[in-house]
Amino acid sequence: MKVLLTGASGQLGHAIIKSKPSYIELIATTRLELDLADTESCRRAVKEHQPDWVINSGAYTAVDKAEDEKELAMSINAIAPKMFSEELRQTGGKLLQISTDFVFDGKQKFPYKTDQKKNPLGVYGATKAAGEDAVYEVLGNTNQALIIRTSWLIGAVGKNFLKTMIKLHRSQEEIRVVSD
Repeated sequence: MKVLLTGASGQLGHAIIKSKPSYIELIATTRLELDLADTESCRRAVKEHQPDWVINSGAYTAVDKAEDEKELAMSINAIAPKMFSEELRQTGGKLLQISTDFVFDGKQKFPYKTDQKKNPLGVYGATKAAGEDAVYEVLGNTNQALIIRTSWLIGAVGKNFLKTMIKLHRSQEEIRVVSD
């Protein structure tokens, strides 16, 4: 089985690489090999590699910065998944699209359902919601796509909340953190 992985240098991509079964032929791409902001790069990767699966773990994840870089966030989080979907529909491959709980507003006091109405509060969540919608639009009735929503990824590589708190704990006596 051949799998094309985007975002190989990120936290999730790194974890996927480390846990890959030996029978999987993994084509692990970073931004240098596959620029998710470039629609033709996304299409070309699927055409060239003909993967059985694309695991799209690459994303524009700078939540606050996305407010100022809307077009870039939209290209990476919404248009790239659409390009993968369109190409995979033709080749018969499947897509595992990694999304986020930011597609919801976070106000609900009980677990969200997968088919519940999305209500993102910012650009990051809106672009990830648009990516989900694009995947459903292209592959929704084909059984070629799965969407997983994640929250609070923590790993040994990259930036994450836990690593930041450990670093602050080592250097400061008191740590102030928002609790929303």
